[in-house]
Amino acid sequence: MALASDYWKAVLDTCCHTYLEAIIEPETPLLRTMFLIDLNATIRRLHSDNVRISENQDSIELQFNPNDNFLRELQGVALSNKLQELQVPIEERGSLVDTILYMASEFEWKYQASRKILRMRVEVDLYVIDDDDTDGADGACDYGVYRVVPKSTLTVENVRTTAEVSSIMC
Repeated sequence: MALASDYWKAVLDTCCHTYLEAIIEPETPLLRTMFLIDLNATIRRLHSDNVRISENQDSIELQFNPNDNFLRELQGVALSNKLQELQVPIEERGSLVDTILYMASEFEWKYQASRKILRMRVEVDLYVIDDDDTDGADGACDYGVYRVVPKSTLTVENVRTTAEVSSIMC
């Protein structure tokens, strides 16, 4: 079932930080590596007169084998569904799932933790606008003193200019 948050548009870049918090030796041997992932999503929803911040948290348990494409797809779907529950827009979920699964496999490889339990923490931070809040033909919106431009239209020069202007305004 689609949620209203599925249709929010992300602006600027979505930040995703992954941390390995612990490697746990299981009491009985595991067939695959087990990941216990704590997900934290901070969503800043921009409105014409304010910013609403919601912080959503949940956990997911994944059995993972980077060489098993079928299992990887199943875990990707489960992770995407969990991100949906945390109100992450649909347009951002695919890249976040790829990033999280990639980092999980990197942690497993780097720490030689195959068939162990790895506890991870993932922090997602993003700004969104609702399609109903947009005005103008270019898809950009004015929010108070801020000018929010969809990230697909940002160039390196625009980002530098925006950062300089924002620091002056604050």
